[in-house]
Amino acid sequence: MRIALSIWMFYKKLIIPTLSMSAMTGFLTFMNSNSLPLAWRWSWLSFITLTPFFQYFIYEVRNPNEYYFYLNMGISKLVLWISTLILSLFISLIMLIL
Repeated sequence: MRIALSIWMFYKKLIIPTLSMSAMTGFLTFMNSNSLPLAWRWSWLSFITLTPFFQYFIYEVRNPNEYYFYLNMGISKLVLWISTLILSLFISLIMLIL
C-alpha cells in the first residue's frame, strides 16, 4: 500500500501539465477538423505520449534529486518510469473506450 501511494504521489505532479497539454491538443484538433470524436481520440493519444515527456522534464531536468526520495522508499527509477507508462496507458485506454 505504501508503494502504491508513493507512485500516486509521483504521478500527481505529472497529471496536471499532461492533461492541460492533451486538452489543448484536442481543442486544436477540433478547431481544425470540426470532429469531436477525432479530437477526443487525439487528446488521449497525446496523453500517452506527453506523460513520459513531462516525466523527463519534471524529474530528470528540473528535480533530479527527487528520485532519491523515492529510492529511499524502495522504488527505483525504472519502476517509476514503468508505472508512469502503465498508468498513462490505462487512463488513455479507459477514456478512449468511453
